[in-house]
Amino acid sequence: MEATRAEKARLGIFIIALCAAFFVSIAFLVGMRLAVKTDLYFTRLEESVTGLESGSTVKQNGVDIGKVVSITTDSGDVQKSIVKFRVTHGTPMKSDMTASLGSYGITGLKYLEITGGSYGASNVAPGGEVRSSLSMIGRFTLRADSIAIKVDRLLGNAIAITETQNREHLNHLMESSASLAASLDSLTRDIQGVRPGRHVAKILDATESAVEELRGKIHRADIDGTLKEYRQTAQAAQKAVQTLDATARRTQEDLGTALISLKEALKNMEVFTRQIRDNPSLLLRGEDKQERRR
Repeated sequence: MEATRAEKARLGIFIIALCAAFFVSIAFLVGMRLAVKTDLYFTRLEESVTGLESGSTVKQNGVDIGKVVSITTDSGDVQKSIVKFRVTHGTPMKSDMTASLGSYGITGLKYLEITGGSYGASNVAPGGEVRSSLSMIGRFTLRADSIAIKVDRLLGNAIAITETQNREHLNHLMESSASLAASLDSLTRDIQGVRPGRHVAKILDATESAVEELRGKIHRADIDGTLKEYRQTAQAAQKAVQTLDATARRTQEDLGTALISLKEALKNMEVFTRQIRDNPSLLLRGEDKQERRR
């Protein structure tokens, strides 16, 4: 059964209407896309941009604000990559904001994250550069390299300390430290044996004898004149005793302070000796720091 002319006409009209609707939809979508105003910026990243592609999302504190436009190598520094991106017109881009890479978990896909910034800072003009910073993975990789260098150096020091000559020096140092600790211990015991109060006791005994002699004189001679002389002598003796007592106290305090300092020095030396005996690599670390300062 052949189609009639009317059926063919209706089919043609339907196809034309369908094509017209398709082109109108395309034009509408393109118009909507062109109607959205965006601003172009760029940043220089100092780490690998693997996983970041054209069309990747640009986020600001977790909010989608634009798309990555292109990724190229910096002709001025081959270790950096220039990432151009567009953000919605009106999105604030401050001079103290930084751009870094973010990651979508274990997928390996990355996005550009804009963080920081304050409203008091100046705006970055469209087409300008936004400062960059290392991502968390980049910082971890940098620290891992530093740790690997330090571990390699530590292993070298451990190998060096096992040599016969270095072991002899270490043993000599430990013996010298033990001898010094013993000397400090002996000096501490000698200081503890000092009793400055004995001299004060002798002075007090002599003063007491003088007072007894004055009492006898009062009974034998003129009471009034002798009493006056006694009072003067007693006052002078009291001042002398007070002065001597203050001197003795200062002496005891000074000796006590010296004793405490020596005890602390002895304890520190014992701790130092024990640490060197348990962990000889501490000496090599000290030598390594001195070489760096030179």
